[in-house]
Formats: sequence, structure tokens, C-alpha cells
Amino acid sequence: MLTITLVRHGNTNANNERWIQGQLGKQKNKQNSCPERFLSDTELNDNGLKQAKQCGERLKNERFDHVYCSDLKRCRQTASEILVFHESLTIEYRPGLREADFGKLSGLPIKALSHEAARLKVSYDQAAAVHGGETRMTFETRIIQTFETIVKDAKEKGYTSILIVTHGGPLRCLAAYWEQQKYQVMDTSIRISTVPHGNTAVTKITIDANGKGFIYVFNDSSHLDAQNTANDPPPAV
Repeated sequence: MLTITLVRHGNTNANNERWIQGQLGKQKNKQNSCPERFLSDTELNDNGLKQAKQCGERLKNERFDHVYCSDLKRCRQTASEILVFHESLTIEYRPGLREADFGKLSGLPIKALSHEAARLKVSYDQAAAVHGGETRMTFETRIIQTFETIVKDAKEKGYTSILIVTHGGPLRCLAAYWEQQKYQVMDTSIRISTVPHGNTAVTKITIDANGKGFIYVFNDSSHLDAQNTANDPPPAV
């Protein structure tokens, strides 16, 4: 049986100000409308660091064999705060766990995506593709293949418990995938949905030897203080 704990990264200024982060740090988008602080790989703000520390406290008594993490900075910082309590734990950075690639739209306000879609008379994902980003199908295929590769890798190495730190988009994609694969919900209070996960929200699943999945915790932010839990989850971009 493989246990997988998944965590979304902590809060960023781009989250709050509704800018498209995507893979911004790797795109180095320098359009004039992009704030200077978003021209590089976006970082956690003070609140995001606090959230990451609180998530670390929540997970400090968990046992993990290995960590798989997006290589973008906001995820690396989140994982770092969790690893404070797991100093001997090994971590592996996987580009396949990155947020969706929005191409040249990265670093622009989120509304730019809808404006471009309307201007070009295409869907949102087609608008992203026109600007060098991923279509929804390309993105979902990448995330599912990365997840399946991680599961295979963990099983081959004999891991029984792993941690995955990623982004809102991939988590939303995986939620839909788990529903398609008929993962069984183990608590009647859990409602699986593809709404954005909260910053540092925790999800826990298990996969048995036959590949059957079970969901024990989903999009849970109970470790955060009232100030954080009262806010709506930032969009997954």
C-alpha cells in the first residue's frame, strides 16, 4: 500500500493580485504590464511562509520516505518548511509537477486570458496555446503521466509513504483523474471537486497493490488560522 500526501504551495502576491503565474520564472516574461516582482520565479509572501510553517507543523509527525516537488520556487519554499521537521528526508524536483504553462500570457492579469479568448474567438486553453502555452489536454496529460510515473517510481523503490508538493492546477486535474479512476472516498464528509485547492491545503490518498485508490483527506486547510481559512482559495494559475 502506498500512501501519498499532496500539498499545494503557500500564498503568493500574484495569487492575491490575480496575476497568471504559470511557469513565469522559466518564461522570463518581460511585458511592460507585468509588475517587476513577477518577472522572476514567484515567491511566497509573508503569509505564504506562515502557511507553509503551519503545514509543516501539521505534518511533523507523519512518516515519509521521499518528497517529489515542483521545481518552481513557491513549491520549493513550501517543501522546505515541511522538511524542517524531516531533516533526513530526500527531495526530488520534478518539472512535470509545474503549474500549467500559459506562455506569453504569464505575468499578465488573469483577465487577459479571457480577453484573448474573446478576441481570438477561441477557448481559454486555445488562447494560451496561441501564445506558446499548453492546451488543457496537453497539461492534463503531463500531470497524469507525471503522477503515474511517481507512483511507479515509489513502488519500485519500496516507498510506502511519499509527499508531493505542487500547484493548484495539477491538484484540480488530479481530482478529476481520481474520480475517473473511481478512487473510493473513505469519509462521507469529503466531497471531491475540481474547485481550486487552498494554499497549503492537504490531500491524502492511498493506492493498493492492485492500483485501487482511496481518498482519506481532500483539500483540507484545517491547520491554518482563522485569518487564512476565511479567505477564498486563490485561482489555480
